Amino acid sequence: MLPLLLRPIDRPDTNKLEDAYEVAADVETHTNNTRMVVPKFFQYDGASIPSSAWQLIGTPFHPRLMVASVFHDWLYHTHQITRAAADDLFEHLLKASGVGSVKAGLMKAAVAVFGEHYWNNDPEDVAYIRRSSDRIRQDGRNPADYGIP
Repeated sequence: MLPLLLRPIDRPDTNKLEDAYEVAADVETHTNNTRMVVPKFFQYDGASIPSSAWQLIGTPFHPRLMVASVFHDWLYHTHQITRAAADDLFEHLLKASGVGSVKAGLMKAAVAVFGEHYWNNDPEDVAYIRRSSDRIRQDGRNPADYGIP
């Protein structure tokens, strides 16, 4: 897996929360002989962890959570794989980043229970992916390499 390079964004895309980071260089992983890449320019608003759980789980931008969360967010936008497979990859990447099995399992269970709303892209999500696709093209790359039209 390539390292995750992020830079803070002063004015995030309207589809993101107030605090966001932008992927500064493509990051990829391989699972089940499939290559998945999160593109440079993808804006990411951290792991979706309620503040009441920060003591137990960690903050949204905790370093051990960031790789898994950025892939999970990208896959929830692009639907390159099934939701269950995205949740499985999330757990796998959490463990690969040093998160213990129990905590990774709890986090996977949480996204399995509460993630459906985020999986179902609303018009703002679709527009964000369209803008992302345009930005990738303007950078001389092919959006299809990232699982988007």
